[in-house]
Amino acid sequence: MKKSIARNLPAQLINSIGSQIVSGAILPGTVLTADALAEEYGVSRTVVREALKVLHDKGLTRARTKTGTLVLERYEWNLLDPDLLGWLHGSGLGADLMRDLEEVRESYEPWVARVAAIRRGSKDVAALTSSFKRMELAFKTEGYSSDAVTVEDLNFHEAMLDATQNELMKQIGRLFTPLLRIRDDLVHTVITDDRFIQDHQDVLDAIVDEDPDAAEIAMKKLLATSSKNSKEAIKLKKRK
Repeated sequence: MKKSIARNLPAQLINSIGSQIVSGAILPGTVLTADALAEEYGVSRTVVREALKVLHDKGLTRARTKTGTLVLERYEWNLLDPDLLGWLHGSGLGADLMRDLEEVRESYEPWVARVAAIRRGSKDVAALTSSFKRMELAFKTEGYSSDAVTVEDLNFHEAMLDATQNELMKQIGRLFTPLLRIRDDLVHTVITDDRFIQDHQDVLDAIVDEDPDAAEIAMKKLLATSSKNSKEAIKLKKRK
């Protein structure tokens, strides 16, 4: 049975195949062929080849000479790819990545806060303060589930990365932005007090005061709260 898909939109084919691989509907070890996919979706081989190239780049598949395209095991996927994370989240399989994210953040983000407190300039302070104030206002008027809170939370952490004046730290930190967006969607139902705001206030104050020890301690406290919220949200999601 042919599946309905627009001939001029390989993105739809990418989304269809990618989400099936991530959800387990298409298992690792499966061999996909251009002819079979073109027939199944009613598209040209050119569209199929374009779609498969994107899936290769995301680490989901690997081309095999003369035999087709092999679906790879999860450990080979690019788990920080925004599309892939979206497919994981949509299929309910993204929760386990939250634990991994919290562990990685605990290993580097306190150091980011420490370096930011040492190297921040006046523009960095202005950016951090502005993001914090907008986040605080949105939190108080709309609640944690507000899109504005998510946006400003990410802006705050990006401003902190900028304050390090360290290009490698900036790039490493921004790799996690798509996953942080999913995390925020996951945990908003378990945050019921203003500790979230107070923890960010403490980090901001320490960076403004150029106190690296206090900044590191404050970030560790923020991440401990974040980890607790993630664990509660994961438990809640698994009960549903």
